Amino acid sequence: MPAAIVSAINNSMFRFPNRPSGRDFACIIHHVNQNYMKKTILYLIIILLSLGRAPGQTLRWNYPCKPGTECWNALTSVTERQNACQITGIDLSTLSTEELLLITMEHPFFRSYIAHDSPIEGMGFVLEGFNGFLEFKRRPDAMRALRDVYFREEFRKIQTFPDSAEMGAYSLKLIGVELMMCDDALLDQMSSEEKVHFLQRLHSQWLVKKRYEVVFGGISNEVSAYLFDLILQSMGEELLADHFEPEAIESFRRRLIVRSTAPIEHLLNKFDEYVKSH
Repeated sequence: MPAAIVSAINNSMFRFPNRPSGRDFACIIHHVNQNYMKKTILYLIIILLSLGRAPGQTLRWNYPCKPGTECWNALTSVTERQNACQITGIDLSTLSTEELLLITMEHPFFRSYIAHDSPIEGMGFVLEGFNGFLEFKRRPDAMRALRDVYFREEFRKIQTFPDSAEMGAYSLKLIGVELMMCDDALLDQMSSEEKVHFLQRLHSQWLVKKRYEVVFGGISNEVSAYLFDLILQSMGEELLADHFEPEAIESFRRRLIVRSTAPIEHLLNKFDEYVKSH
């Protein structure tokens, strides 16, 4: 992402005490490279609107210092705000694996992976050093918790949301969960048989998301294709090397940066075929 956007996010986005106004949006967009994709700008606006919303779950720990609080407004850098998000005052071992996941999903920066060229690297930056996520990854049932939370989600409910801001915030959160699933160490917690079953269920969720593609956006297809390819590689199956030159797939496989839609379309077609044959 252009440095101007990151600067705008760091310097402006997290200062608003309440939901930002139209003037606040103008302030952000003024800093944005005018040639950058309009859809990315829309995503940034959606993130702005979603900040400070109360989570759907009642959590035992829920970021006392977060957007909209005096504590948050007094902080002046992203690093300070990341430090303020650390879980304190509660023994992490008393939190269930699913609780740790749900707390991580409510992290004030969780959706900001979209503000990076590489969503994978963006999510890594978001969660870097966060003690709740570090504890979550240490749990032997971490991937099971991810599967349980993700697969019990009814994506169809997105059509009941009152406005595009709610829809966008919801879609970015669920895509963020998919990005968390792309962690090699977490994928290794599944057996080959479990991976096959996982892909079948992932495909079912992807089909539902396709019905609401205007909300979930192209990044949804990209992350689904990436996760499918990652799991197939872990089981010794190669889907891209025989069809594309190395330079055409390197940035996608290494950083989830899409230079061409052809590999994505190829993988999603193979995803359909894989599920039908398994």
